[in-house]
Amino acid sequence: MKLISKIFAFFFIFSLSVSAFGESQSALKYFDSGVQKQNIEDYYGASEDFQQALQVNKAYGDAWFHLSQVTYAIGDYTLALTYLEEADKYAKNRTDIQNLKGLIFIALGRLDDARKVFTDILKKYPNDIDSRFGLAELDLFSGSFIGAKNQYEDALKRQGNNRKALLSLALISAELGNHDTAMKYLEQALRYHSGESEVHYLASYLEAKRGNFGEAEKRARAAVQINPEYTKAYVLLSSILYSQKKFDDVVDMCDYLISRNRNITEAWYLKGLAQNRKGDWKSTIDTWSMALSINPYDEVMRSGLELLVMKKLPVEDERRAAWASFHVQKAREYTKSYFGEKARYEYQRALKINPFDDGARSEFARLLGNTGLNENYLNQLKFIKQNQEKDEDEGAEKTKLTAEQKKVNDTIEAYESLMKYSLAAKWNVDPFYLDKTRWNIGLYYTKSPVQLLHCDAEEIAAGMCADIFTGIASTSVSLENRAVSGYGEAYRLARKNNLDYFVILDIDETEREITLGATVYSARTGTETTKFSSFRTGNDKFASVLRAFRRDLLDMLPVRGKIIQRSVNDILVDLGTVEGMKKDVVLDVIKAGKITTSDKGLGVTYEEKNHLGTIKITRSGEEISQGILEQNGFYDRVNVGDEVLVKFRPDEKSEEDAQIADNSPAAGENGKRILPEDEKQKKLDAREMGLVKTPAIIELIRGLKS
Repeated sequence: MKLISKIFAFFFIFSLSVSAFGESQSALKYFDSGVQKQNIEDYYGASEDFQQALQVNKAYGDAWFHLSQVTYAIGDYTLALTYLEEADKYAKNRTDIQNLKGLIFIALGRLDDARKVFTDILKKYPNDIDSRFGLAELDLFSGSFIGAKNQYEDALKRQGNNRKALLSLALISAELGNHDTAMKYLEQALRYHSGESEVHYLASYLEAKRGNFGEAEKRARAAVQINPEYTKAYVLLSSILYSQKKFDDVVDMCDYLISRNRNITEAWYLKGLAQNRKGDWKSTIDTWSMALSINPYDEVMRSGLELLVMKKLPVEDERRAAWASFHVQKAREYTKSYFGEKARYEYQRALKINPFDDGARSEFARLLGNTGLNENYLNQLKFIKQNQEKDEDEGAEKTKLTAEQKKVNDTIEAYESLMKYSLAAKWNVDPFYLDKTRWNIGLYYTKSPVQLLHCDAEEIAAGMCADIFTGIASTSVSLENRAVSGYGEAYRLARKNNLDYFVILDIDETEREITLGATVYSARTGTETTKFSSFRTGNDKFASVLRAFRRDLLDMLPVRGKIIQRSVNDILVDLGTVEGMKKDVVLDVIKAGKITTSDKGLGVTYEEKNHLGTIKITRSGEEISQGILEQNGFYDRVNVGDEVLVKFRPDEKSEEDAQIADNSPAAGENGKRILPEDEKQKKLDAREMGLVKTPAIIELIRGLKS
């Protein structure tokens, strides 16, 4: 009996051992598969394998660590930290875990916590290279390229052929403009690591930045020959071919990438660009439409498509409705959340793409009416009615009016009755036919030799910056439809075209962030007026920086109007509540044509002899206002056509403040904002939202393997 018990116990223990061994082998199999996928940057596939390994063995410390690494690479930093804490439970006292924790802290904006992690490691292990890499990344975040360079050089002293140190030093040297030094580090990296595709990829990128496209193409081809799965290298190679105007090769390369993985948005984008450069814009529209059905949130590509559609396709094209519907849906979501500026922007985008969308126009009209802009509301309804009448005139079958059409007609009738007592009716003026253009601004851009995400992003951004100003009565923005060589050419063109200001744009883009910068110059003197930069991350970042650019530019432009009628001392000006007019606003009257931009800095100037008097506003409509003139001197020199600037605006809040448009100039004579600002717009400032900009170079360095 004892013998039987012993035999049973032996087999029971043996079966448990076999089971545990089987589970261990299964977990190891998943882990090894995950590491292989991680090495070729298939982070989502690797994540799945590591999680499978952890389902088999929850205490697998290495699996937790690698799961944290790939989650960090994907950009989900909070979750990466959670996984890393699990790794720390099962794999104690590992510096690689602590170093990754420091990097995650940097990504989360916890810079002080990150610095403590790295310095604590170096106190125990002074030769730990990864900690020095972490401190270098912190220096880059603070803008200290020299500090980062010193950290990488210290790492290189301890390990003379370290690939990450050599490549990081090459990138930083190039960023500092030291191209010879960058090439020196690059040559060392190629000497020690010539069989590594990543080294050739970075060499290709740096050569392309220098405009050396022949060598850049050679290095990119080497990268894909070494690693045929290296998607980023294929995309870079396509960009380099595009820069060399090898458009057929670009299309072929992109078709190859798409055949391997239809979700590579960059391939669709580059294919469409190349087709457009070949003059085949119809294929570009088809390509980008297909791409956006796969990834509808590529904002730069969508903007490129919309600019092309508005330029090339007739307004009657039925496909416009589908493209416009994307913006209509977003506008409705913003309206529900009471984001007025965002909703107006999306409705305006939709109506530019598809002007005959009566449903969207009706919703947009209601949005205007809800802010008290009854005249604008009525104007939109009249446009809808004209569309319906036009359809009937063109032979559409005349049918009984729908309930919606009856409602539109009744609303128009009611509002026209209300307008019988408006300022426009009193002075017999149609405000929507007034020429209110006061500012003429030129937009220019320079082109980078290479972009890792969106080639020609500068051109598309400039096109959208110009487009966002269409419909703004006071400001005419003209775009130079090609890149300029720099400031000198932009100044020459602006002065030749007799503009007030010219703007040189630049764009900096990473996978998660975008920065749109603008430097504004006086077109008369060529001196710098001001500069501003808008940084955004997350969803709708491109649309957000476009709106911020418009807001910043309008904020520096003085509110400027014109006298359009006069009856003795009663004066009518073409400024209304949308431009901030209300009772007791005081306007300076300046002789026509005598206002000039300041020689340097913001604001405008005029000679005292051209100051003809003041107007105190007594009544304001949406687009026009009435006031009483007080002239300067004995002689009456004020005429229709003379200009006005805001001298004084009461601070007290009023109903009219709610009607101030977000697309109107907002500054006083000195160029400083005088109109009240929407509280929601203030919160859009990146610094106030606690957002930390990640320099583009960090994205490249983060992707490097140690």
